[in-house]
Amino acid sequence: MLDALYKRRLEADLRTWRERGWVTQESAQSILDTVKVDGGPRTAIVIGFLGAILIAFAAIAFVAANWSEIARPLRLAILVGGMAVCYGSAVLFDRARHPWFADAAIFAGAALFGAAIMLVAQSYHISGDYPDALLMWGAGAFFAAVLGPSRAALPLALGVLGLWSWYEMIEFDWTVHWPFLIPLALMAVVVSAWNWRPGMHLVVLALMGWIVVVVFKLADTADLAFATSVGLCAAAALAMFGTGRFTASRAEGTKTGRLGSVLSTYGLFAFLASLIVLQFALRDSPTPEIGDEGMALIAAAVIAVIGSLLLAAAASGLRAIALDAAMPILAAVGAAGLTLAAANSTEFANSLTLQVLLGILVIAASVWAAAYGTRHHSRSAATFGLLAFAGEVLYLYFVTFGTLLDTALFFLVGGLLLIGLAAILVRLQRRLSPPIQGEPA
Repeated sequence: MLDALYKRRLEADLRTWRERGWVTQESAQSILDTVKVDGGPRTAIVIGFLGAILIAFAAIAFVAANWSEIARPLRLAILVGGMAVCYGSAVLFDRARHPWFADAAIFAGAALFGAAIMLVAQSYHISGDYPDALLMWGAGAFFAAVLGPSRAALPLALGVLGLWSWYEMIEFDWTVHWPFLIPLALMAVVVSAWNWRPGMHLVVLALMGWIVVVVFKLADTADLAFATSVGLCAAAALAMFGTGRFTASRAEGTKTGRLGSVLSTYGLFAFLASLIVLQFALRDSPTPEIGDEGMALIAAAVIAVIGSLLLAAAASGLRAIALDAAMPILAAVGAAGLTLAAANSTEFANSLTLQVLLGILVIAASVWAAAYGTRHHSRSAATFGLLAFAGEVLYLYFVTFGTLLDTALFFLVGGLLLIGLAAILVRLQRRLSPPIQGEPA
C-alpha cells in the first residue's frame, strides 16, 4: 500500500520534472521501473497475523482456566506441544514462502513460552523474584526472533525485558539497573544487521525510557530537585546526540551509521524538550540545593562534557564544529549557568528575567535545530526545531503579557502573534531550505 502511494507521488513528480526539462521520457520510465509495488494481500496478512495472536491468547486462557483440573505431566505436554506447533508452523510457512505468517507463528510461540514459564512456576511452586521470570521470557523471545528471524518477536522481547528492568528498579533494590543495557545492545546489533529502521527507533526509544526511569529513581532515592532531574536528562540527551553524530560520521552510509542517525535525532529531540521542561522546573518547583545535590550536578556536567566532546569529534574542521556542535554546547552551558544562578538566588529563581533568558536560549537552540535538520536532510529535526520555536514564543507571550492584558486584548494580540509567527516560520523554512536548481533562491 505504501509502495503504491509512493509510486503515484513519484509519477506526479516525474511529470513536473519532464515539463521543466530535468529528465527525459526514457529516464522517467527507467526511474519508475525501479519502484516495485508489492501487490500481495497485505490485508490478509494483517488479519492472519492478528488471528495467530488471538489463537495464542485463546490457548493461554483455556489452559489457565482449566489448570487445576489437568494433571501436571499433561500441563507440561500441552504447553510444550503448543510451542512446537507454533514453531513448526513457522518452518512450514517459511518454506511455502509466506514470511509474514511465519513471523506471526514465531510471535505466537514466544508468547506461549512466557505463559509456560508463569504456569509451570505456579504448578510446581517455584518461588523467586518474579522479574527473573520476565528475564527468562524476554531472553527466549529474543533468541526466537534472532533464529527465526522474526521482526514481530523482537518488539515482544524488548517490551518484556523493559518490564524486567522496570520491576527491578521500582519494586526491588536496583537504582541503576545496568544489566538491561546488555540485551539492549544485542538488540541494537540485530536491528542494525537487519537494517530494520523501525527496530532502530524501538531500541532508541527503549534506551530513552530506561534513562528517564533511572534518573527519576535516582531523584527519589537521593531526594533531588525536579530541576536537577531535568538537568540529568538534558545531559544524557546531549550525550545521546553526540554519540549518534559520532557514530553516523564514522560509519556514514553503513547500517551502523543509520542507527547512529536515529540515535542523534532522538537525542536532539530530548535535548530540546529538556530545555523546555527546565523552564517549568525552575518556575514551579524548588531550586536545586548545591550542597546536597553536588554529586548529581557533577555527574550531569561530566555526561554533558562527554557528549560535547563526541559532538566536536564528529565534526570535521572548525567550520563544522561551529555549525553542528557549538550551539548545543553553548545551550547546555547556558542552561547550567542559569540553573546555578537560580539555586543561589531565590529572588532570581522567581523572577521573570530567568524565564525570559531561558526562553531566549530555547529559541536560539530551536532555530539552530531547524538549520541543522536542513543541512543534514533531517526533516524531523527541522520540523521539531520550528515547532519548539513557535511553542517557546507563545510560552514567552503567556508568561510576560498574560497577566498584564485584559481578556479581549490578550486574545487579539495572541491571534496577531500567531499570524505573524506563521509568516516568520514560512520565511524561515524558505531560507533554511536549499534552492532548487532552475528556480530563484
